[in-house]
Amino acid sequence: RSLKWRIACNDVMHKVAVQDNESTQAGDSKSQVSAGSQSETKSKSRVSGTAKTMKSMSTLESFHHEFMQTFFQFCPDIKAKFPNDFILVAKMIKSFISKLVKGTDVKVMAKEFAKTHMKYNLKKEHFDGFGAALVKTIQNRLGRFGTIKLIGIWRRVVEELTSIMHTAYVKREKA
Repeated sequence: RSLKWRIACNDVMHKVAVQDNESTQAGDSKSQVSAGSQSETKSKSRVSGTAKTMKSMSTLESFHHEFMQTFFQFCPDIKAKFPNDFILVAKMIKSFISKLVKGTDVKVMAKEFAKTHMKYNLKKEHFDGFGAALVKTIQNRLGRFGTIKLIGIWRRVVEELTSIMHTAYVKREKA
């Protein structure tokens, strides 16, 4: 199961990187000037780097908003408890997924999650809603790359993950 998760994540990351690279190259080729000084080139490079960062932030914010909208449709009661800062939430999710891809022990991560989220009084349906919203958002974002098999892998892995997290949360709650 761990290998399927890594393959799915790496496949998704590769396809997103290819899409970003293709769109960046298309944008760069349109904005290049055939002649110019070295300082103009450096300046353009900085602007291009800033544009890439802005595009990444825009993409991240867009993902976050789509995810949050879906999650709150599934679990409207959690909205008041959820952080408004999309960068914070995105960093937490990205860090969590990165650790999974690297093979970090899920049970250790789930215990840490339980410890930091006890104050929110979470229920099983919050974990299920989070997982369903994450998979739905990933599926929407992958578009044509979101094959039935790939989304099935994401769904199974996220369901297993949220189950482990819920179990750790309940154990922490009883302690």
